[in-house]
Amino acid sequence: MTTHDLAAELRARFRPEAAVGVDMLVRLDVSDHDHLLLRISDCGLTVTHGMQTPDVTFRFADLTTATSIIRGQSDAIEAFMNGHFSADGYLMMAFKLMELFGSRSLPPTPND
Repeated sequence: MTTHDLAAELRARFRPEAAVGVDMLVRLDVSDHDHLLLRISDCGLTVTHGMQTPDVTFRFADLTTATSIIRGQSDAIEAFMNGHFSADGYLMMAFKLMELFGSRSLPPTPND
C-alpha cells in the first residue's frame, strides 16, 4: 500500500454524517518522509500533502500501522502504548478521527 492508496481508502471510508459541525486539519505522518493532510469541514473531506499547520498530528510507525489502525484491524491504544502511534496536539481528536472513518480501533468517543 502507498500513501496514495491510503488517501483513496480514507475518501471511501469517510462518513460525512459524523462530520457535522467538524472543522479540523489533521496531519497523518505515515513515515519519516511521508504524510497526508486531512481537511475536514462542512461534512466534507479533502486529502492532500500540504504544509499547513494542523490542529493535530498523528504519527504512525509506518504506513502499515496507519492503515491497520484506520481499518480497525489494530488496536490504537495498544499501538500507542507500544510506541507505534502517537499524537502531537489534542489527543482526544483521535477518537473523532476514528469515528469519521468508521474505525473500531478505539472505544467510542468519551463523553465530556
